[in-house]
Amino acid sequence: MQTVLQGATIFDGTDNGFHTDAVMVFQDDKIVYIGSQDECDIEINDDALVYDVSGQFIIPGLIDTHVHLDLHGVPDTYQENLLDDKYRAIRAAVDMEKTAKAGFTTVRNVGSVNFIDIAVKKAVEEGLIGGPRILTSGKIICMQSSGSEYFSGLYREADGIDENRKAAREQLKEGVDFLKVMATGAIMNPGGVPGAPQLNVEEIRAVVDEGLKLGIYTAAHAHGAEGIKNAINAGVRTIEHGTLADDETLWMMKNNDVYLVSTLSSNYFMVRKENEEAIPEFMREKAEEVSQMRKNVIRKALDIGVKVIMGTDAGTPYNYHGNNSMELVRYVRENLMTTEQAIIASTKTAAEAIGIGDITGTLEAGKSADCVVLKKDPMDDVTCLLDTNNISMTFKEGKLLKCLCEWE
Repeated sequence: MQTVLQGATIFDGTDNGFHTDAVMVFQDDKIVYIGSQDECDIEINDDALVYDVSGQFIIPGLIDTHVHLDLHGVPDTYQENLLDDKYRAIRAAVDMEKTAKAGFTTVRNVGSVNFIDIAVKKAVEEGLIGGPRILTSGKIICMQSSGSEYFSGLYREADGIDENRKAAREQLKEGVDFLKVMATGAIMNPGGVPGAPQLNVEEIRAVVDEGLKLGIYTAAHAHGAEGIKNAINAGVRTIEHGTLADDETLWMMKNNDVYLVSTLSSNYFMVRKENEEAIPEFMREKAEEVSQMRKNVIRKALDIGVKVIMGTDAGTPYNYHGNNSMELVRYVRENLMTTEQAIIASTKTAAEAIGIGDITGTLEAGKSADCVVLKKDPMDDVTCLLDTNNISMTFKEGKLLKCLCEWE
């Protein structure tokens, strides 16, 4: 089936990638043409779906590289333990539909209770529910530490090289798309010390090596500088959070082509005054402490040339699925990036970081037909991405996931 979008301004996600009064043609799930209507040499079939989107704006499908799809934004995440896994899986499916309708065609799930992420991914791929492309990690591999029980079923505790190797193999057996380790403590675990190192270099390397046997990379939760360095030396591909990274650490990231996942949104929603009373005190205190630090680190990282990519930590307190664009908006509001740079960090660079840059992230012939049609131009007002009523259409792999227009 052919799909044609004609008349819009298109930002294809590359440097200087603007096309005015343009046309984009999909053939089934792939883009076959993007550019000037006058120069289009693709024959349009009589039964093609043709949409006149004149006056609108098209960007690549957005990518959130750090979500927890089975968390629901409740103020105290311990309350999640009181819910049945089957219910949480159904709720996660609904949240993924919200995420897709908000313009996100890909998410990377960085840890789920009892492999809920794998079940929801399968339901999306089989067409049982609508949703974004989901990359899964299964359980998070960590050492035995205080607070792990706060998220029952989320962690796979492992001590020593052999046990970490076994933990990695368990996740791989379940069919995960990447592996995740805890290189430092966490903010949302009581007793967790965000800056304290956890798994050492040899333990993390055992996980990394197991993944690489199957062409699968490893991501590392890491706040403190020492833990980040351990993770880099062990060969991880992405650092999640990076809150306390110093200059030496950031240069290591740049020199080893390691990506930094920003997750500004988790702190942003946790420290808002209207949410204070409901957030557990231990969690709120740590969130307030790291909020400004994280912005400072991202600014330094960008100055050094570290590749910063969009990740929200969606599912954490008040950080609801479907509000993912707040991360992108924060980049611009905090003067960390221009709007164009923020969109690239949320599309092209994000796709490259998570290993799917050959599939999606930019609007180019041969790539997956993942795009968002907007009523307003985000280059004029980036906050328009927060308004789902501004999203006319969302396509994933050439299929229309959302339509708020005259053809609905």
